[in-house]
Amino acid sequence: MTNSSLRRQLLITIIVLMLFVSSTIIWVSIQAGTDAVNHMTQRVMLNMIERIGNDNENQLNEAIRAIETIAPNSSDLSQKQNFPTDMATLEQRLWFAGNLYQQTTDFVYFAGPDGRFIGLHRAGTGQIDLFLRNPEDSQRVQYTVQKPGDRGRPTGTSNYDARSRPWYIEAISHDKPVWSDIYSSYTDHQPAITLAKAIYQPDQRLAGVVATDILLKTLSDHLHLMHISDHSIAYIVDSKGYIVASSASDYPGYVLASTMADPLIRQSYLHAVKGQFDGSGTNLASTKTCLIDDEKVDVAYARLGNKFGLQWTSVVAVPRSDFMAGINRSVLQSVVIVVMFIIVALLVGLKAIEHMLRDIRQLTSAAIKLGNGEPLPRLHIHRKDEIGNLVKTFIEMENKLRFDRLTQVNNRDFLMAQIDFLQRHAAKNPAEKVNFTLLFLDLDKFKAINDGYGHAAGDQLLIVIAARLKAAVRDTDTVARYGGDEFVVLLNGTSTTIDIQTTVAKIHSLVEKPIALSEQIVSVRVSVGWAIFPTEGLTYTKLIEIADARMFCSKKENNDVCLRLVDNIN
Repeated sequence: MTNSSLRRQLLITIIVLMLFVSSTIIWVSIQAGTDAVNHMTQRVMLNMIERIGNDNENQLNEAIRAIETIAPNSSDLSQKQNFPTDMATLEQRLWFAGNLYQQTTDFVYFAGPDGRFIGLHRAGTGQIDLFLRNPEDSQRVQYTVQKPGDRGRPTGTSNYDARSRPWYIEAISHDKPVWSDIYSSYTDHQPAITLAKAIYQPDQRLAGVVATDILLKTLSDHLHLMHISDHSIAYIVDSKGYIVASSASDYPGYVLASTMADPLIRQSYLHAVKGQFDGSGTNLASTKTCLIDDEKVDVAYARLGNKFGLQWTSVVAVPRSDFMAGINRSVLQSVVIVVMFIIVALLVGLKAIEHMLRDIRQLTSAAIKLGNGEPLPRLHIHRKDEIGNLVKTFIEMENKLRFDRLTQVNNRDFLMAQIDFLQRHAAKNPAEKVNFTLLFLDLDKFKAINDGYGHAAGDQLLIVIAARLKAAVRDTDTVARYGGDEFVVLLNGTSTTIDIQTTVAKIHSLVEKPIALSEQIVSVRVSVGWAIFPTEGLTYTKLIEIADARMFCSKKENNDVCLRLVDNIN
């Protein structure tokens, strides 16, 4: 055998071996990448459908809080009180509720059994309209106003009698807040839904009905902000199959999902969602894969609004190609790299592929931990290729799911996931005696600073407070923004009163130091309440209830009496 033939045989042997090994590695890469994407797809979509449910239920809750701001539940009052029906007091309450919940509700109003009506409407242009009808009037008068008591000149009149409206009739026949069917709003001429509540005096006389509207476009605007991928769609349908809200920029209005021109909405509804929640079906989030125009589409859906009496379903549909694009590009790049370096060495190719697999395994592990609510380990992946882009996208998605955008501490959703993880860990490992403490914190003078120096100063103050809270606790503890000027701190492994009081004292010391804003030096007082797992509560709701009650007690002068009342909650 000549040297040339030996060289040829060795070359052929090496090339065949390299091709075989390369093909094997590429196949393993495809399988590992596909498995990682499939697993991550399920977790991300379930997390997104949960976020949509939480966000929309928060908006529905805000509508309830708006009418309870105007007419508090009798159970929340220390003693039964007459509900004031004079127009001046009602106007003040409507302004207060409208200012508090203007991002969700644009119209709050009251109608009395004697024909009186007062309503405050915030138009999308920033105009505020006041609607008035006194008992002795035959027409309702509309004013454009700037503040309580402002009248100016009338801008319109109408023969509007609220007592004949369906929401009024429905409300007085129920003993709790009731939602109307979807209808075209009188003021905005857009699909809307009304929440109405009948109010009774202590002698059981009907005082009137307080109500508020939510435009379906408001729900769509929130969905539009939840970007999942380039070609995905999120929407909400009611039990009749009508679109309640959609993430599409051109909001379709209240139309049948089965008649939508967008095939992703129409086909995902017909093939995956329709009939899933008929009767007494499960309310748990589910996923399904279906073919739409010869392309695999992952669909996640869950029942929404059950506790409000609304049989809605939230849906997310994502083409599989959106998730696979990065992996497909990575596999193609791997093939090119192997071919280019086939004459160099087998080990070089193997090392490059192994490096890629290691990164994908990190992503898979991170996706599992993210879905289970576990703390996410730092991803030691430093690449500038498609996998690096996938890592960057994953981190950005994780940040959106876990961190508050303003303060960069954890958000409420992550706090709930963290507590759920600890609860599941405690149930599976009873011998470990898992315990932790929730601290509920409220800034007492925040509203005055926010109103006096502006929202930018308020935001700056919250950022400083969040940073001080992180400095006041251990690295193993979790600081989360609960909402507005409220924070929650999860103290891992802390359950003794001495440890809790030591941490609370440190928080007081750091948080209540003067803060230099742009042109002012301000200070706030922080009120803190706590609850201990598992001795005082086993659920997130119970722990927050106890901690919130203790926090409220810390604001009162007669703290001992209040705390005895809190102890009765346990």
